[in-house]
Amino acid sequence: MLSSRLNSLKGRLSLVTSLVLVGFLLFFSGVLEHAYRSSLDEAKQRELQLYVYTLLAVAEPDGDRLRFPPVLPEQRFNQPDSGLIGAVTDQRGRVIWRSESSLAVPQLPSHPLPQGRQAFGQVRLPGDAGRYTSFRQGVAWGLDNENQFTFVVLEDAAPLRAQLEQYRSTLWRWLGLGALLLVVARWLVWRGGLAPLRPVARARQEMQRGGSDRLEGRFPRELRPLTDNLNLLIENERRQREKTRHTLADLAHSLKTPLAVLKGLNFSSDARTAYETLIEQVQRMDSIISYQLGRAVTSSPKSILRGVPVAPLVRKILDALEKVYRDKPAEVQLACDESTLFYGDEGDLMELLGNLLDNGYKYGAGELSVDIRNASDGRKLQVSVADNGSGLDEAQWRKVTQRGVRADQQQPGQGIGLAVVVDIVESYEGEITATPRPEGGTEIRATL
Repeated sequence: MLSSRLNSLKGRLSLVTSLVLVGFLLFFSGVLEHAYRSSLDEAKQRELQLYVYTLLAVAEPDGDRLRFPPVLPEQRFNQPDSGLIGAVTDQRGRVIWRSESSLAVPQLPSHPLPQGRQAFGQVRLPGDAGRYTSFRQGVAWGLDNENQFTFVVLEDAAPLRAQLEQYRSTLWRWLGLGALLLVVARWLVWRGGLAPLRPVARARQEMQRGGSDRLEGRFPRELRPLTDNLNLLIENERRQREKTRHTLADLAHSLKTPLAVLKGLNFSSDARTAYETLIEQVQRMDSIISYQLGRAVTSSPKSILRGVPVAPLVRKILDALEKVYRDKPAEVQLACDESTLFYGDEGDLMELLGNLLDNGYKYGAGELSVDIRNASDGRKLQVSVADNGSGLDEAQWRKVTQRGVRADQQQPGQGIGLAVVVDIVESYEGEITATPRPEGGTEIRATL
């Protein structure tokens, strides 16, 4: 049961907030009760100290003893079982005087204190006398302070405990009411705070029922990156599925003609010609399969979880091209900040930059300008590769982006590099353009 609740967001919040609430109530009640008890003790200590001063005011020396009037100013000292007891002990701890109110108490505390010392606390008297609050003070009497006495005042602690219990009861009653209000407030906060998740849940249910192929609705700003990424995943999965289906259909259609030729071969009449035709069609089928597989893998789903650092990848490609084109070196001006990131597949980025930079080395005249940066939104990547070659106009650009078409037939290659670049850019729903430069050459700009 507990594990199932912990797997629920609401269950976790409920458990955590309940534990926090209980801990807060226990801590807060303990702090308040301690503060109230301290306040009561301080007030009681001052009160009992005043009683001691009252006894000191009426005490008269009588040798090594003290004499008190038969009727004391504080009437409770004169009444048996009044709950207030006064007594005096000598320096040996013997009780030399006790008030009329202590007649029912067989034994009183007899711990002497030196002059000026005070002691406050609670004591339990023998028998059924119960617990008393005690205040003792050491006093010296005489010209040379030769007589040491300890004044003792005891008061029944039951009223103090009753007052504390009443406070504790009142405290927990109000804390319980506060806890109830906090529970109601917590429920209202959950209802309002988790309300933005309900449109997401409804959109997911609608998509599962087949009513929509994406999460649609008015989502809060904090959830939009999540819903956008989910829609991107769904769209990439759908696009990849369609791409696979289309590739298989194209592959089947392309293989129909070679298969038809193979079915019509007659080895009995002209075995040599049939064999040559067989080899030719097999090679053609191999080329078709390689071509269709190439189309299928150039549309990788876009990564949305992390960014790929661009600068190290560009430097790695440029180092490799310098070795390949050591007989045709180029001066490269690279502008790419170390913080530039590509939010996509690293293989796609390497394929795109590799083809663009390779064309710059191949068709340029020794100068290459590369500028790569993130767009203002921080997610898109802007790539600019400019060379100083012969340049391309708009018509030539449309041709060279078709598979198998090359602008310069003298250069080696298969004519699919720029077509692959265009496919990658389109798979990321980006844009790519080629613009002739006034000083000569072509600048290719891609945003993805």
